[in-house]
Amino acid sequence: MLRLEHISLKLGNFHLHDISLEVKDGEYVVLLGPTGTGKTVLLETIAGLHDPGTGRIFLNDQEISHLPPEKRNLGVVYQDYALFPHLTVFKNIAFGLKLKGKTNSNVKHTISRMADFLDIEQILERKPGRLSGGERQRVALARALVLDPFLLLLDEPLSALDRITRDRLRRELKRIHTELGVRILHITHDLTEAFFLADRLLVMRDGVIVQEGRPGDILKRPANRFVAELMGIENFIAARLGPRQQMFLEGLVPADPPLFRPAPNGTTGNFYLTVPGWAVELFPEKKDHDYLAQMDMRITGLNYSEGYTEIVMTHKHGGTLRTAISHREKTHLPIPLELGKLIRVGLLKEGSHWVPSDH
Repeated sequence: MLRLEHISLKLGNFHLHDISLEVKDGEYVVLLGPTGTGKTVLLETIAGLHDPGTGRIFLNDQEISHLPPEKRNLGVVYQDYALFPHLTVFKNIAFGLKLKGKTNSNVKHTISRMADFLDIEQILERKPGRLSGGERQRVALARALVLDPFLLLLDEPLSALDRITRDRLRRELKRIHTELGVRILHITHDLTEAFFLADRLLVMRDGVIVQEGRPGDILKRPANRFVAELMGIENFIAARLGPRQQMFLEGLVPADPPLFRPAPNGTTGNFYLTVPGWAVELFPEKKDHDYLAQMDMRITGLNYSEGYTEIVMTHKHGGTLRTAISHREKTHLPIPLELGKLIRVGLLKEGSHWVPSDH
């Protein structure tokens, strides 16, 4: 198990603030956050490239806080692959094994097995300049994995790849984790990547971990608006408490007390109701108690993308909601979607969640 205890670090104007986390045996942990939030600095601190200002790092209860990188038994794979351009694929993969003093026969056997596992046997004699992005990333993974690391650290490993290659490599990473049983800490700013791969998700902002949990749990109950936006939620309805504890949704409709409550901790004040697109239901057909509210809204935007139509709807009091439906779902609607048309909309209780109004 990897364990960080209260890591704080200052690099120029950037800080890591009191970072504590664990990667347990068999876990695939993803650290998610926007660019510039400190994810790479944290990964490089774990790898030994930065000395933690305060706090401690442990591998299986052995402190490694001040060990040099080569003594930590960690594999690191970067976005830019970091391959030696003048060496063949075979020699790139063999580099670390040679440093460890492995015999030539052991090196050949180990590389042969890993090349077969990652389907790169046919490129072992090529140099990196003659490889595709996906092939380079497989080579970088092979170079790290042949050393049998205690933990694999992945720094935005898929962000430089095209969409088709990225999708293939996501599946490859899941296979590596499942079949080799390697522990992985993977940093990314890509939500789809995080949800596809993570057993557990850590959300980072400005050098601080602001929420952690299973991806689905964070999506359902984001801690604040920042996390909700990172989860891809676009609908934020300002809400306020009325004089008798009833909740009012700004720009939409007032709600009765049985449906709307203050924040879960019982505090009062101003909040946002977060509503994921899938919880905005067109032409609601469920039972009334399944909805927080129902209202008539006018279609003010229709945006088409591959396989989906995004629908923007505006209430007569100014509130706006967004949702998306597949082209197949659109064919089953009772009326065609057209700009200016008035339609009935329901907000499902299941997907809605209160967060504080501060960003």
